[in-house]
Amino acid sequence: MNTLICMVVDGAYPEDIRVRKEAETLVASGFEVLVVCPKKKGLPREEVVRGVRVKRIGNHYATFKKGVHDMFESIFNINLFFYFPLRSILKKENVVAIHVHDLPLAGTVYRFKTKHRTMVLDLHENYPEALKTWFLWRSNRLIKFKNSIFMRPSKWRRKEEKYVKLFDVVICVVEEMKEKLIRNFSVNLSKLIVVSNMEKKSFVRNYEKLEAQDLIKPGDFAITYVGGFGPHRGLDTAIEAMPEIQKTIPNAKLFLVGSGHPDVLAVLKNKVDLLNLQQCVVFAGQRPFKEVASIMCSSAVNIIPHHSNDHTDHTIPHKLFQIMLSKRPLVVSSCTPLQRIVKTYDAGYVFKASDAFDFARTIVRVYQDPEKAIARARNAFIAVAEKGENWEREGEKLVTLYKQLVN
Repeated sequence: MNTLICMVVDGAYPEDIRVRKEAETLVASGFEVLVVCPKKKGLPREEVVRGVRVKRIGNHYATFKKGVHDMFESIFNINLFFYFPLRSILKKENVVAIHVHDLPLAGTVYRFKTKHRTMVLDLHENYPEALKTWFLWRSNRLIKFKNSIFMRPSKWRRKEEKYVKLFDVVICVVEEMKEKLIRNFSVNLSKLIVVSNMEKKSFVRNYEKLEAQDLIKPGDFAITYVGGFGPHRGLDTAIEAMPEIQKTIPNAKLFLVGSGHPDVLAVLKNKVDLLNLQQCVVFAGQRPFKEVASIMCSSAVNIIPHHSNDHTDHTIPHKLFQIMLSKRPLVVSSCTPLQRIVKTYDAGYVFKASDAFDFARTIVRVYQDPEKAIARARNAFIAVAEKGENWEREGEKLVTLYKQLVN
């Protein structure tokens, strides 16, 4: 097909799951894909990863450097770190479509709009609203001051409206995000498409050959969270629920697998200390995924306890579909997309977001009726494996889009 799509992402490749799945799916369908991303230490300047060409720009793209470029972009709608390398790349490459991932680089990428080049904006999340939650627990006053000036949600809402109207195609991560853009900005429905963070059906292989794990013991009733730690993740709700859970389930333990900013960890660990829960809340740190798969399968229940807000109600995590393929019980909060999918397929349990008592009550329901919990876990598996809640369907939507764009 020899149609070159240039994806631009402010993050590491191939670590970003969404970008990787999209790029590899397009390559498998005959498109040529070039991913432009920052160079991280130890990674080559250029390489081909599973058919995807990767060009890494700059040097030592540390957090401080990124912060400076973010501030400049906030004022002038251009990220100079990306602008000059992109300009050079686009002069040499016959790019027919630029596919930019998420709002912060939209202004920079749109400067390369031409008559014969399609511009695609891929919104991974409700970025303006995410800014309200990401930094809530940060203690650094300089960071708080910087965010209050340069990362104001109101400023980024105006940017969001501007660029969703300017770009030729806008990809939304869930139906709720699409509906929000139509409702708030009167965006033309024809330019919006939903490509969700679903998982490949083949992901189930991770649960077929499990590696040994030494975290969960045979006598534990394991309540497990896997993922990033942040103020919006609802881990504080899960911790606060443990005293109530242990009244009925004395052997209950909460396993938090993953990591986050030191300030976030400090808030969570302080809560554990205040409630004297050191013996039943385990901060497991990051684990290799092969081991994580074993941990999830050894758990009595896997949880996604996100707080409900305008950020979490307009995005969805990959791990929802990963858990659904594990055939283990699932508990999610009442965030709109999580609740919609779980209730549609009777695929688990939903508790009222941010309500520690309702979370505890829901965990106890799983404990008291394990047969029903496993039956719902089977429903979850079938939803992904047989009923279309998978990347195979979502990826085909992306391929169809690009076939229409280039014809």
